[in-house]
Amino acid sequence: MKRLISGSIFLLVWLLAACTTPTATPEPTPAPTAAATATPLSPATPAPVTLTVWLPDWMLLDDPEAAQLLQNAIQSYGIDQNIDIHIVVKPERGPAGLLDALRKTYPVAPAVLPDLIILPFDDAMLAAQENLLQPLNDLITEDLMGDLYPFANNILASGESWYALPFAADFDHLAFQPSALSDIPLSWSTILESNARYAFPAGGPDSTLPDAVLIHYLSASGGSTIRPDAEALRTLLTFYDRLRQQDLLPPDAVQAASAADTWALALQGKADLAHTRASLWLRDRAQATILRFGPIPTADSQPRTIAHGWAFAVVTADPVRKTSAGQFIASLMAPDTLAAWTLAARRLPPRRSALALWPGDEYTLFVGDSLERAIPATALDVSPEFASAVHRAINDVLSGKASIDDAVKAASASWQP
Repeated sequence: MKRLISGSIFLLVWLLAACTTPTATPEPTPAPTAAATATPLSPATPAPVTLTVWLPDWMLLDDPEAAQLLQNAIQSYGIDQNIDIHIVVKPERGPAGLLDALRKTYPVAPAVLPDLIILPFDDAMLAAQENLLQPLNDLITEDLMGDLYPFANNILASGESWYALPFAADFDHLAFQPSALSDIPLSWSTILESNARYAFPAGGPDSTLPDAVLIHYLSASGGSTIRPDAEALRTLLTFYDRLRQQDLLPPDAVQAASAADTWALALQGKADLAHTRASLWLRDRAQATILRFGPIPTADSQPRTIAHGWAFAVVTADPVRKTSAGQFIASLMAPDTLAAWTLAARRLPPRRSALALWPGDEYTLFVGDSLERAIPATALDVSPEFASAVHRAINDVLSGKASIDDAVKAASASWQP
């Protein structure tokens, strides 16, 4: 899908004059005439810069109000700067998705590449590693960088170069029934003592781990990075097995692949505590008036947040268009523009000053606290082999196929070089 949003549109018409062969007939000498006064020519108006931007389709298709706000902001910038902006909408992922199209187009048709693209954080990291992106250092002001939440400052840097600037964020958190727990359950022990049914995603593809498992594992290890740790895995499996033994793990949650799956259980009243995502809470908060929110419970009672999201990245190396791309980013990242669009799109702004323009309720305060401590998902280097071993250990323990000791031994063996 392609859209054209123009600051001004010019139609260039080339007039081609027909040429004839001159004859040898001498021309008569013209009579003297008065000298003609030369008319000064007006300087030609330069053609506007054309900026091509690739966007994930949901930004213009999911919510009419959010889509209109984004299009208005883009059109306003184009008019103010006399820039023609071509918007190309593509699926976020998969065949013909943003990263797939960028990879396929780069070597064979560079003329149709975007100048600017918005990618999911992890795809932006892959694009940078494949040398598909340009550094942003000269395009981002110190004021903007200083206003970003810490995770946004660390989203994608290589040495001294920056390759992505977050535009919107999201993260998983807890939703719970106050009738089951009067206070926010920060620790696993609180859940076990209260006998509250706890739904968190532990399924999904073997090659990846849901944020629930990653946060649980980090809290069991007491660290900030994911690495093979037999004792951390034992602590995690012991908690999961206790949930199973006390019948606190809803059957539908065992194979849940995402917070969207467990959030549905919470809305249906099938769980006392369930993982959700900020975008889901904002979308369904009218249906969740009896629920409360909080951070994901951990082994050490310390809240942890993993930030996901979408980031601007520059593809063009042309100096003029690269400068225009930087100005375009700054325009959409303006606090009032960013606050209005993220609120309508039910995503989270990566700028403190933008979140400050949201309604000042408890949830906004919770979001701000969570983003201050969040780590970007791209910082957790989880190998498919590690994820597969942890998945297998969890499934074996929850299904009763293996004891905790045997599951830990099997995982540890697979981690050995």
